[in-house]
Amino acid sequence: GNWIFDFGVNVAAVPRLTVEQPQGTRLRMRMGERLEDNRRAIDYRTTGVGATGVVQTDEYVCKGTGRETWTPRFTYHGFRYLELSGAATQPDTSWLRAVVVHTDVSRRGSFECSDQQINRLHEMAVRTMLSNTHGLPTDCPHRERCGWLGDAHAVFPFESFNYDMGNFWAKYMADISSTSSVFLENTLHQKLYNTQFYFADKQPGIPFMISPGRRLCGVASPDWGTAVVQLPWYMYLYYDDEDALRKYYGEMKQWVDHVEALTENHIVPYGLGDWCPPGKIDCPIPLSSTAFHYLDASIVAKAAAVLGNAEDSARYADLRDRIGRAFVAEFYDGKNKTFGSQTADAMALDLGLVPVGDEHAVSDAIVRNIDEKYDGFIHTGIFGLGRIGQALSRYGNPEAAWRVFTKKGENSFEWMWIAGDATTLWEVLPIDSAHSDMVYGSMSHPMQGGYDAWFYEDIAGIRPDASGPGFKVIRFEPTMTGQLRWAEATLDTPYGLVESGWRNEDGLLRWKIVIPANASGLVALPEGKNITVDGRTFDPTDYPVARQGLGSPLYRFPSGSYTFEIR
Repeated sequence: GNWIFDFGVNVAAVPRLTVEQPQGTRLRMRMGERLEDNRRAIDYRTTGVGATGVVQTDEYVCKGTGRETWTPRFTYHGFRYLELSGAATQPDTSWLRAVVVHTDVSRRGSFECSDQQINRLHEMAVRTMLSNTHGLPTDCPHRERCGWLGDAHAVFPFESFNYDMGNFWAKYMADISSTSSVFLENTLHQKLYNTQFYFADKQPGIPFMISPGRRLCGVASPDWGTAVVQLPWYMYLYYDDEDALRKYYGEMKQWVDHVEALTENHIVPYGLGDWCPPGKIDCPIPLSSTAFHYLDASIVAKAAAVLGNAEDSARYADLRDRIGRAFVAEFYDGKNKTFGSQTADAMALDLGLVPVGDEHAVSDAIVRNIDEKYDGFIHTGIFGLGRIGQALSRYGNPEAAWRVFTKKGENSFEWMWIAGDATTLWEVLPIDSAHSDMVYGSMSHPMQGGYDAWFYEDIAGIRPDASGPGFKVIRFEPTMTGQLRWAEATLDTPYGLVESGWRNEDGLLRWKIVIPANASGLVALPEGKNITVDGRTFDPTDYPVARQGLGSPLYRFPSGSYTFEIR
């Protein structure tokens, strides 16, 4: 008498029931993300039953006067499977639909490339994101539905490439600010691993781990609270929202000063660390927390300059430099050119903490770690996963990035859907047999999707540039043209549609870009190559060099459509 409906993918949705049953028939629908091993019942554990004691359940009592259609209006669920019971007659597939629900954000970007595994990872990141976009950036659509600050700064870039999230993030920053506005005496603070705590006064403006809600999980650790600095800067970079910097500038400064007071010689001892790797965190918490402290001081210095506060800009730039020197002295192995782990090296490269001239060597250290310790695959949590592609492809190792993201079998992204039948990103990615049965973790956690920004920035080659926020200046610099046959992406900006699409065949790279009106592009073109622009030989004197890119000059192009051929 129990029937299981499989909707094919894991979504945040509500069931839509259409039936014709006798009066008083009580239909019960229970929802979950996976089946028991015998595939004859739903396994509800990943939806948090152990913590809540509740299975996601909807019930409907039939009126019995003909065909009835009903959808719950005041809830939503995270599920792929639905168990229907109580029917008076045998159901068929027309009885139920899953109606996907999320905040009404409009599509902003598109991405596709020649490798179907990369395309599938992109699709999974987007689906997981939408399942967790419900008025705030949730961690999962069933068990918690919490707006964790650490998750928020991990997902902002990739989500803003895919959807127009400006109003959404503005609302969430206001949530953080209003939630943090209270003073609390001798209250819980996060210390280490989300299991060790200390008690101290909390000043107004210092955030909690979660915003908004009743469940706040204590005062934010340094690597979660960094969101109060990162998010306003991202709003400026991705949406040209200078008002966000102006509105939250005081809280941004307050946060940096708060964390600096916790340091020992500028090293931050507290944090949760590189959350949810496939196994033990191997990036030391003081390293990742100090890296975020460096980033925060750097952002405040830049924000102060944007807002015309030269004194603050100089003060926080000096603090940034002192943190950077302390970071290198404490964590850098100059002999082996590494900070000790994949995440540590990727964060150091991304944030500009690697000693000048050692960037390629540090990227090489990531490759050694991948090959020698982890069977040719990554071992990162959410802080490393969003940076590992860039750390490889931008610093001389695009082939290693390609191998990681296209690897097959165990210890690969592919293992998620081979062994785990995954259609969304899990709380802990099931990348090998030891992690394919994480039945107590959520199967829909967008914090793992940070890699998707790399697809836009480095595979397709579309990046924001702080010299023209809000994509008034677009940086075109694909770094994977030697590994894939083709890639293309679009991005809808306030100036119009940005496009970048390239195809590599027989040593000839054909690359088309579109720069919308009132915007300009910084285009990376290699030296010493045979290059044509719209069929004419490229003359470097026709386009000014804005600055040096990763390995090539960045030439400034005005708005227009351009086709390059590079031999």
